[in-house]
Amino acid sequence: MPLTAFSASRQMELDVEQLLLYLADNYQRGKLKPREPIPDTWKQIIHGDLECPACFVKGAEVVRASSSKMTGEAVKQAYFRFPGGHHPFCDFAILPPGEAPEGLVQFVSSARDGISRAIRDLVCKGIQIGALDQVKIRSMREWFHHKKLSSQFDVNLDQQVLQWVTAVQSGAWPVKYQPQWLTVNQELLGIPGFDLRTATEVMLARRHESLLTYLFERAGMIRPLVSRIAKLASDHQGRPAFDPTTLKVEYDATLALAHFISHHYEPVRRAIGRGSYGAMKGNKPLMAFTALLLFLSDWNLNQAAALFARIASYQGYVDQSLGNVMGLNPFHDYEAWSALKVIQETPATEIAPYNLSHGWKEWIEETAVALQSGQTF
Repeated sequence: MPLTAFSASRQMELDVEQLLLYLADNYQRGKLKPREPIPDTWKQIIHGDLECPACFVKGAEVVRASSSKMTGEAVKQAYFRFPGGHHPFCDFAILPPGEAPEGLVQFVSSARDGISRAIRDLVCKGIQIGALDQVKIRSMREWFHHKKLSSQFDVNLDQQVLQWVTAVQSGAWPVKYQPQWLTVNQELLGIPGFDLRTATEVMLARRHESLLTYLFERAGMIRPLVSRIAKLASDHQGRPAFDPTTLKVEYDATLALAHFISHHYEPVRRAIGRGSYGAMKGNKPLMAFTALLLFLSDWNLNQAAALFARIASYQGYVDQSLGNVMGLNPFHDYEAWSALKVIQETPATEIAPYNLSHGWKEWIEETAVALQSGQTF
């Protein structure tokens, strides 16, 4: 259930407290007390005006914050619920109350890390000078929602296949490093001190050369992502999911601009450090802000860089409350989802001949025995 909702009448994102203050001001009355019921007139306005920040359905209701009668401490955060239901592809539909989808980013004033503070300041500057506004930010979320609806694939990944291809890719020598001339035979095995294990790994890589090439060209190294891929496959098994590969052009552009900003903008460079590519990709506020600049620039890198320069160079007054908006990182889990789809689409001919229950140790031992018996690869 979302903590904020978009007000169509005010064209801005509001949390429950902000909404109730606006309504109290409109009706020229005092702030509602914690246990004072919301007037029916207000409920009607909320129902028709507020929409989910991810799937844009209306029909909102307010769930007030609550506190312990014993201690007075807050025990439940205020949030919005949509009794009519979210869109089936809305992330809020499967989350507990008060939790936000991992791809949504709240540019909060209480952010503690340096990058989040730097990005919030840029968002505030952008809104202050009119380069950004909440309607444009909402438009990007709507664009992504329609992308999710139009680009789907069914998740049916076999976890055993995932573990098998990961083991092959992790254990085999990279194809480009294989000594292509080498064929292990009985004469070579007779060399004193011959390194049978290394030779065996080379032969295994040669046996799986087409599979290794297929995986590396489409997904890179899978091993760092394997636990996340396994969880995504388990959570979504037998269900349709968004196909992130349709956003490859946008993803590559976002990484390029994020790299530019992290290299040339001092507050971000100081917080993230030079050359920390993984930290850059994994930072949701940075990716969300960069993707927003590109979305507003028709995904043109030069135009987006110019827009960033206009925002970053502004030196005037900035209202810090302008940053209370909900951003979006459309590339959350992009690499894991992409790799999942690649593995799932691996041709059956690359996998079917092998015993998937064998681990890498067993394959090494079997291949070593085969080499010693005179078999070549």
